[in-house]
Amino acid sequence: MKTEQRTFDTPVLVTNVSRYSKAERNGFVAGDLILTLGAHAPTELLEDAELAASLKQGEWLLIKRDDVAFRLAVGEGLEGCAFEATTPAENVTVPSSGQWVTYWGGVQTGGDMVLIPDQISWVWALAPPVLYARFHNWQMLSAICLVMAIALVEGPITFILSYLIAVAVALVGGSSMLVDASKKQGYAARGHYGLASYQSAAALELVTARLLKPKPHAPKPTLNVEAEAG
Repeated sequence: MKTEQRTFDTPVLVTNVSRYSKAERNGFVAGDLILTLGAHAPTELLEDAELAASLKQGEWLLIKRDDVAFRLAVGEGLEGCAFEATTPAENVTVPSSGQWVTYWGGVQTGGDMVLIPDQISWVWALAPPVLYARFHNWQMLSAICLVMAIALVEGPITFILSYLIAVAVALVGGSSMLVDASKKQGYAARGHYGLASYQSAAALELVTARLLKPKPHAPKPTLNVEAEAG
């Protein structure tokens, strides 16, 4: 994968994302740096209050979250975000030649994130247990490991048949099966993403989980009052 380093002169920082807003459902997180905004300069969001609602659905924005650059599709809009101007973003590493893989994104209440590619690679399908573990489908992982363990006890032919069936299920069911399983596990849809590689997707999952993880409440100070001897 070829990459290049670019400088973006008019980025905008997302300072706050309201709960249950369109911006949250669209996948934005406080701390995101908006590098490109379709045909608009990101700083136009500060000048035109109606721009956030007028962006065309499906238009891609370039975002930097921590050290990960990715694309985010405009789904429901950007309403619910608060923005502020910031300094130019220099030496941002982005893929060249338009090499992006598109993903469905889901987030749990505790902040954990999963990104599932719209098209499952046959390389992943050849290792069903690894596939289900990578995309957090724990029920299918348990089921497939149990079935393959029983098949192995039955004999090599039974094991090979069970393996081929598992590969076929992964290829035919593909992304939709993984998305449905994620929703059943409590992952709510949070945007549609474009990423340069599977490694970038894994990095974005970790960064997002860290940013969204609920902050522990500081314990209230206690005041010890000693009774006066009287």
